[in-house]
Amino acid sequence: MNITIRGISKRFGDFTALHGLDLDIASGELLALLGPSGSGKTTLLRAIAGLEPIDDGRILFGDTDATRLSVQERRVGFVFQHYALFKHMTVLDNITFGLRMRPRAQRPAGAEIRRRGLELLDLVQLGGLEGRYPTQLSGGQRQRVALARALAIQPRVLLLDEPFGALDAKVRKDLRRWLRQLHRETGYTTIFVTHDQEEALELADRIVVMNRGHIEQIGSTDEVYDSPGTPFVFDFLGSPNVLPGEVRADGIYLLGATAPIEGPNGLQPGPVDVYARPSDFRVVGDDAAAIEGLVLETQRTGVLMRLSVKLSANQQVLEIEVPNPDPEMKVWLPGDHIRLRPAHFSLYRDRPAQQPNIVEDRSASHAAPDSRVRGQ
Repeated sequence: MNITIRGISKRFGDFTALHGLDLDIASGELLALLGPSGSGKTTLLRAIAGLEPIDDGRILFGDTDATRLSVQERRVGFVFQHYALFKHMTVLDNITFGLRMRPRAQRPAGAEIRRRGLELLDLVQLGGLEGRYPTQLSGGQRQRVALARALAIQPRVLLLDEPFGALDAKVRKDLRRWLRQLHRETGYTTIFVTHDQEEALELADRIVVMNRGHIEQIGSTDEVYDSPGTPFVFDFLGSPNVLPGEVRADGIYLLGATAPIEGPNGLQPGPVDVYARPSDFRVVGDDAAAIEGLVLETQRTGVLMRLSVKLSANQQVLEIEVPNPDPEMKVWLPGDHIRLRPAHFSLYRDRPAQQPNIVEDRSASHAAPDSRVRGQ
């Protein structure tokens, strides 16, 4: 089931939660709605489900206009963050609840309902637990029951609202892998809401990054991570260091450098912001394009060393990550002088806060694949 969203808006009093959004979701796609609290992602999910009426626009399921259809008529499976299981019902009864509540004319026979429930228990790897109650299950098991219940009605679309948010880190990671495998087996069009960048990057076919009721960028996981279309997207996906730079005829000069780093062709001269993640920097020797600084602090994080470096040119503090030890067996200590240059970076010019844009005049909704520059 493909979904087409055109110009939908949602207002709560004087607050506009969704601003005329357009979105196309392909049949069988696993799509992530990613953004901070208040970005509108859950409101959009609930609007697709029919749980939140919209003020403007249209929502189509295939060729059917679902804008005014009820939740039941849309036939969506919805999984909540906190399970929403009936504590007084067994696992099997929870899973088959939606089937048993159908009108008599549409309700399968009792034996078929039980068969379907047991089949789903096997699918979510909980076979043999049909007689237990939710309080006898772990958090991860309860979330699998909630997912099986959503699948029981054979939905046209599966919607998940931060489904792993209430679980600890290890269980979340295990369930993410399991959900990806389940999606491959079932092929349902699936949309999930998350504020966890790692979760979105690991699970989704495509990511919709949202901010203040707008869509900042839509793309594959590689496109969104490697080619962030706006400073907001870059910042949300990776704690960037933002360096002042200047575009000149022969390249991009970082503050304090006497030679340029290579960037894309055709840039207009003038100041730019150079965005680079901690892992994007390389330690270099005598390189006129490098920036120099003083190591303030070091912190071991497994095979990496995280360094806080104060730049000599403007006293700005960068957070960078280097191998521990680095390829030359150098162990960095506070007080050491270090020379750095970004190997990968993105460039942005100053724009109003609501509409930041990439320096190369690219759409904020669809970043071009080369918007993230690879340095030499």
